Amino acid sequence: MTVAAIMITVAGCGSGDGGVGEAKPPASPRPQGTGPLAKSVVQADLDTSVADAGVPANAPEYGENRAAESSPLSCGVYFKGFGTDTASVDLVRFEKLVGELRDRAWQQPGQRTERKDRDGAIGVAEVWLSQRGWRMSVEYRNPPDEGVITVKAYDIACLRKHNVDLKPGG
Repeated sequence: MTVAAIMITVAGCGSGDGGVGEAKPPASPRPQGTGPLAKSVVQADLDTSVADAGVPANAPEYGENRAAESSPLSCGVYFKGFGTDTASVDLVRFEKLVGELRDRAWQQPGQRTERKDRDGAIGVAEVWLSQRGWRMSVEYRNPPDEGVITVKAYDIACLRKHNVDLKPGG
């Protein structure tokens, strides 16, 4: 039943802003209990949050995890959405994405970090979120082009099996 719910969620993901009259994808399945989340649930949270925030689609070479189980890279879920001429990625869209993730019970234990350019505009912003055995970095960068949002979510227990310690805030 969980697989079917995830398939419906992914099929329902669009590139719209979730505006009036536009169907929103269903929320990701939220299993009962307090144990760690399954990787598929984290992926569904990310997919639905990205779609609801109107962030452009994942760069295929970044989102596909081809890492072997023996690699720490297999412990994560990854996303990178580049702005385009028709769908820019800006700080407002970044904030909307973080809000969508919070709506899905992701907690922000610390403050947002920012770096400003010479003109005082925010060029880089990052927040760390956590939930049920996972830590997630959501980062916005405003390069000279149309902006980019990168999300990296890590299963803490899996990283520990690979002797990797994810430090607070990074």
